[in-house]
Parts: sequence; structure tokens; C-alpha cells
Amino acid sequence: MAYYAVPSTDSASVLRNSAETLTINVYADETLTGPSAGSLTVGIVDEAGATVVAAGTSTTSSSTGVFSYALAAQANLGLLTATWSATFGSAMSFTTQHQIVGGYYTSPVEVRSMDSISGESATFPTADLVESITWASDVIDDYTGASWVYRYERDVLDGTGTDHLKLSKMFPRTLLAASVGGTALTSSQLADIALRENGVIVRGDGVWNWTEPGRQVVVAYEHGVQKTPPADIAWAAKTLARYHLIEQVSRIPDRALSISSEFGNIQLAQPGMNRPTPLPDVNVILNRHRHRAPVAF
Repeated sequence: MAYYAVPSTDSASVLRNSAETLTINVYADETLTGPSAGSLTVGIVDEAGATVVAAGTSTTSSSTGVFSYALAAQANLGLLTATWSATFGSAMSFTTQHQIVGGYYTSPVEVRSMDSISGESATFPTADLVESITWASDVIDDYTGASWVYRYERDVLDGTGTDHLKLSKMFPRTLLAASVGGTALTSSQLADIALRENGVIVRGDGVWNWTEPGRQVVVAYEHGVQKTPPADIAWAAKTLARYHLIEQVSRIPDRALSISSEFGNIQLAQPGMNRPTPLPDVNVILNRHRHRAPVAF
């Protein structure tokens, strides 16, 4: 018998300064199940390994196999790892990750109000709406090369031997922490680092030392174009999320290039180079806001 822990989609992304209830469902194969002895506990750490919630903290259970923990509001953006532990025949633990974010592109309420989604809660439950919004946001971020609300990132990089260092994300806004060769930079050293929109950060009082075997520079930071998304990016996210939901229940074959009806033959838009989605209006917006150079193939 295999055991699985399925986290709630609602708490995959947690808004900064907002309390959130983290929930998991524990299954034995496909059946919700509770511990064979004792109760389920949780411990939470941030990406640097610092304790946010001590291991062994009690959880609550609303029904068999459903466990929750009320996470207090978090002031800083970050990536939290929760470890849920209990005895299911033998001692077991499951991990889930929860990102503290600065904002969302759209909300389940906004997607629910759209045509073909409104009033269809049985076909499109809230969990599916949240999942589709996450999917749409990832598509937008990946194609445009930037986040349109504030997000958290932690890079582990090679030193350059100079005062310049290129981060993995554009538009760095706040440095949360940094270290070189295991030595943490002080708050005054962090304050003396210039942040450039292209992702380059420049030390004013030192260099990003290169040390063997490399990967000795660690930088945790917030990044994003702005605090709230532009109206057209928000519209694109909402529209793309709706498309993703409807596609899951569409009777059109996945590989269809066209369909025929009483109105004639209709050609279906296809994604491709500079067309990240099958939605032309969305593609126009994403190309207009693109910060990543096109890839030739």
C-alpha cells in the first residue's frame, strides 16, 4: 500500500501579511486515511533552513485524512517547506511547499464571473480555478521573462571576482540576504548594493569572490516589474485561466487543427514561436510586455 499527501491548491501561494490555513489530504492508495497511532504534526522552515514553525507542532483534522495548520501572517516573501509527520503503520513524513507572494494576477472570483465558468461550480470547483490561475501566471512569467507582481527568489551562483553579479530574475527590488563563501553580508553591505532592472546587482564596497568549487554566492531577494499587474496582464491571466479550464472539458481532440460545423470549417489558432498560447489577443499582450529575447528554431 502506498501513501500520498496531496496539498490544497489554495495554499500553494500565500499573500504576504495574510494568515493562511495550510491543508493536506493523506491517502492510502486512493482512500483518505488517518494515522495508525498518535496524531499528525508539522514543522516549517524557510529556504535557508531557518525555523518558521517548530517541528512536532500539532495540526487539526476536520475529517479522516484531512489535516490543517493555521500559518501566521508572514512579513517577508519567501519559500516555505512544511514537513508533515505521523505514523501510518510506520513513521512517515510528507513535504509541501508554500510560496509567500506579493500579489496575484487575478482571483478565483474574477475567473468565476466569466462566460461558461459562472454558475458551473460542479464542473469547475474553486480548487481548479486556483490551479488554472497558477498555470496561467507561470505561462506569462516564463514567456515575458519577468514577474508582474513581487515574487521571491533565492539564487545559488558562482562568484565573478568583480563587483557585478547577474541574478536569475530581472527587476530585483529588495535584497533579503546574501552571503559569499558562507559569510553573510551585513545590513550595511546589503544597503550598499545597487539593483539594476536587468538583474545585475553591483557591490559598492567589495566583490563577489570566486572560490572553488564555485556556487558559493547565495542571494535571496524580491523581484518584479511592479507591485500590482498592469490591467492588460491581469486580463491576459484571467482569459488564459478560463481557456485552460474549458480545455479540460472540451470535446475537441487535443491534436485538432480545425473543426467543421454548420458554419463551415474553422481553423484553430496554434501556439508557436512568438505565439505562446492559442489565444491571439493574449499573445499580442504578452509580446508587447516581453523582456526576454525571442528564441530562434
